[in-house]
Amino acid sequence: MVRRIGLPSSLRRSRSSQRDHHGTSIGIGGRSKQGGGGGDGRTTTTPSSSPSATPTKPGGADYTTATATTKAASSSSSPTPDPAELSSSQSSSNGNTLTNEYQIPWEVTYDHTASDGTAATASSSSSAAAAAVVDEANLARRVRSIPSPQYDNDVDPYSDVRERLEQSSLRDKLRFVYHRTQSASDHGAGVQTHTKMQTKMQMKREVNKKKKQKQHDHNHIPFFAAITTYLGYAVLIFIGHVRDVCASIFRQGRYYRSAVSSASSADDATTAASASSDDAASTSDELDDGSSSNNINSNTTNNHTIPSGPYPSDNPATYAPLLKSWENFYTRRLYHRIQDCFNRPIASRPGATIRVLERVSWDGNKTMKVLGRLDNLETWEQREEYTKGQHFVLCQPEDRVSRSCLNLGSYNYLGFADDWDVTCRRGVVSSLTNLPISTSSCRVEYGTTTLHQQVERIVSRFLGKDDAMILNMGFNTNATTIPALMGRGDLLVSDELNHTSIVNGARASGASIRTFRHNDADHLEEILSTAIVMGRPRTRRPWNKIMVIVEGIYSMEGEYCDLRNVVRVCKKYGAYLYLDEAHSIGAMGPTGRGCCEYTGVDPADVDVLMGTFTKSFGGMGGYVAGSREVIDYLRTKCAGSSFHNSLSPVVCQQIISSFKVIMGEDGTDIGKRKLTALRDNSNYFRMRLMDMGLHVLGHFDSPIVPVMLYNPTKIAAFSRECLKRGLAVVVVGFPAVPILMSRARFCISAAHTREDLDRALVEIEEIASLLKLKYNKSTFG
Repeated sequence: MVRRIGLPSSLRRSRSSQRDHHGTSIGIGGRSKQGGGGGDGRTTTTPSSSPSATPTKPGGADYTTATATTKAASSSSSPTPDPAELSSSQSSSNGNTLTNEYQIPWEVTYDHTASDGTAATASSSSSAAAAAVVDEANLARRVRSIPSPQYDNDVDPYSDVRERLEQSSLRDKLRFVYHRTQSASDHGAGVQTHTKMQTKMQMKREVNKKKKQKQHDHNHIPFFAAITTYLGYAVLIFIGHVRDVCASIFRQGRYYRSAVSSASSADDATTAASASSDDAASTSDELDDGSSSNNINSNTTNNHTIPSGPYPSDNPATYAPLLKSWENFYTRRLYHRIQDCFNRPIASRPGATIRVLERVSWDGNKTMKVLGRLDNLETWEQREEYTKGQHFVLCQPEDRVSRSCLNLGSYNYLGFADDWDVTCRRGVVSSLTNLPISTSSCRVEYGTTTLHQQVERIVSRFLGKDDAMILNMGFNTNATTIPALMGRGDLLVSDELNHTSIVNGARASGASIRTFRHNDADHLEEILSTAIVMGRPRTRRPWNKIMVIVEGIYSMEGEYCDLRNVVRVCKKYGAYLYLDEAHSIGAMGPTGRGCCEYTGVDPADVDVLMGTFTKSFGGMGGYVAGSREVIDYLRTKCAGSSFHNSLSPVVCQQIISSFKVIMGEDGTDIGKRKLTALRDNSNYFRMRLMDMGLHVLGHFDSPIVPVMLYNPTKIAAFSRECLKRGLAVVVVGFPAVPILMSRARFCISAAHTREDLDRALVEIEEIASLLKLKYNKSTFG
């Protein structure tokens, strides 16, 4: 029997279904540690595993059209599988084999089959023996049997490196997806393993764990990079404070609040009327000389205090400083120095190539202004400097000065911004015939159209869930959904590298929060067991419910979640699981269904699936998918649904059109080709960056490729050098990442060609040599 577990139907924070935390069985919020039904008491019998059985998923999704093939579940008398072969039959962690109901398309990869008929790439097998003892020789042998994916004109642009790409992808998948899987005997899949083999597997797992910790420790900085990074920040902070002191002494500076004021800037009409223009002028002169006032930020006329700026709050004698903190100092003295590297406006679609508008600053980067026309420059020499640039272009309207760049920063994973006229334009434009651009209302009032309902149906069908709810902002999806599900008396356990939207939602919920080390299932298990045994602080009463929150792909690390082990731990301790697939949905898995498909996890084991439409679908907004009871509850209790304006119908149609392309329901194979191109482009780009000797974070098959910069001076230098060479990249510093972990983040698209990536790689290698970034080859970069 297979458990289908959802949140309690009412989601009332009650302890009636939870045993005492000293008991032998712990069920948080209705889930029991033992097998059986979920919070609503339902159990589902596994259907027949015969080939004629019609595969179905929760929510009525029909998966009979899946292109990949699967194997039948192995019998109890099956011999031990080939170490290099990963069977496509999956077993749940409680010993129940998942049959064909859950094998299409979750159990498959890319239709790659070896000559002997066995699966050639890692699918959702539960065989820990296969995942643990695969050596390099077997890995290479199996990879060579994988046929090349199909491209336009049947020409594989990566044919010369195909074997290496597949080998790197498979190695990472075996290491980071299956490395902590329980032994085969624990799964009851019929795989017989000898004690000697189990010991060998255990040793392999320990070695892999140590290698992972050594190679992917985000806190590990090379000694030289650490020293120079600390020194760089120390110099910046010291100089910043010196300049603040000098500004106070000499009463001038970029951030010095001028004491010059006029009657028009008075805080009320009475003060303005009582202060004559002559008095105001003389007082202003006195303040400029610094001889008649001890308060340089205010002006006094006729016993009335006049604010020093255009707003009443500029008077420091009345108002406390609004911005006085470390973040304000960081913004003024560090961020503004490199402000030109952020918030760059564009004048085109965010496709594989992009037009970046040129900006100028007349106050030392304190403020940035779009240049506009060439006529806005003062001299001919300045205009000639732009026009002679290799990437100079004029864009409409008004012939604004811009720069044509290769786009390595936008979330255009599947390239819908490039072929929008072919894939989505017709449906999106036609939606304007009957529906407005905005409904000007929230979903619970008059903000629901037929397109909103259609999007929710297609999302639930795509994910294999009962129902789904869409919201008009991805950030708000987490920030408003989590407080609706959790509250006081509940416990949230969050990965330490979760997105700030999750952090904000967790803090707003009022629930207690614990964090576990990134992708560390052992630490997660330790926190859950301690929380259940100890209960709430002070009272020691049991928690109402516990929820674990992780991401499919971590946006600043490029790593995918260790979902199999997280699911195993959550099942063991009866904790609910919330999976944020903002960057993984549409970008991972053979059919784009995200981290669940890629790691071989049944989506029924994830209680709440969240994602956004801004990355792979060319739209905006987000979704939450789960059981029908949970979604019905959220429609009325989630602030993003009850109070926020609904998603634009035009965007809804864009989402529908992109889903049809990805699922092949448009009658073409464009979606399949997009997924293949994204995977190959990402793996090739990552492989070449690693060959350069750069510190590259993340895993193969992830479209996010971060490269570590560390030193604060290299943030601006890397971004400016890339822009000079026609590369639009994203550099990331504090507070988006820890202050010592600055990095450049590349986002790869299916629209990129190998020629695009090769040109970018040549430029990046030149920049890396110039800025000394090759920390894997030299201590000094």
